[in-house]
Amino acid sequence: MLKAVIIDDEAKARRILESFIADYCPAVSIVGTAPDVVQGVKLIQKENPDIVFLDIEMPGYNGFQLLEFFDEINFEVIFVTAYSEFALKAFQVSAVDYLLKPLQIDQLVNAVEKAEKLRGSSLIKERLETLKANLEEKKIKKIVVPVSEGSLFIDVKDITHLKAEGSYVNIFLKDGNKILVSKNIKDYETQLTVDEGFFRTHRSYLVNINYIAAISPDGSEATLQNKQTISIARERKNDFASFLGTLQ
Repeated sequence: MLKAVIIDDEAKARRILESFIADYCPAVSIVGTAPDVVQGVKLIQKENPDIVFLDIEMPGYNGFQLLEFFDEINFEVIFVTAYSEFALKAFQVSAVDYLLKPLQIDQLVNAVEKAEKLRGSSLIKERLETLKANLEEKKIKKIVVPVSEGSLFIDVKDITHLKAEGSYVNIFLKDGNKILVSKNIKDYETQLTVDEGFFRTHRSYLVNINYIAAISPDGSEATLQNKQTISIARERKNDFASFLGTLQ
């Protein structure tokens, strides 16, 4: 049985979440709730939970500040938020789970199942630091990449391009290394957008335009600074040229 606590300044929100967990997450036992960060810290210290359901916007201290009270974070954090679209993208690329208000049962169940799998080997502190950095910059600076050994934390500026390999993606880095990830390239297209300097030139390629050295006369290929070539689909040529034009 997983022990969990709920920290949220809204009594109704605490009751709804506690009820949903009781009905749909039989592996989780709520051992306490708190209405603010100060009482939440005391509750965590007392109960030593496996999961903390944590509201972000609260009077006094916010949810992120609660985490600063702990030298070591030995629990999984599932944020409860009504944040903006960008913030949700920051959660996704940082591999930190969140529940969007109003709560959805399937989202809750998936978050709890993931927390159970990650327990004890989740690099939660590093993931939270990545999330905080992305939110503070209001731009995706780092992403967390799942690999067989666990997770890698990658600076977005070090990615030259991504290439689809069937149901996998190879992430190419400026130092010449590449990382094979069991994800669809579409997942990364939604995370690494034009705001981060990336463009989907082809169904197989997502490229960091900062590494483009040249484009072929017919516009069908781009050559990167590392001499690798990237295909540009015929139907994407005009959009790509327009995008590059806006940067000049």
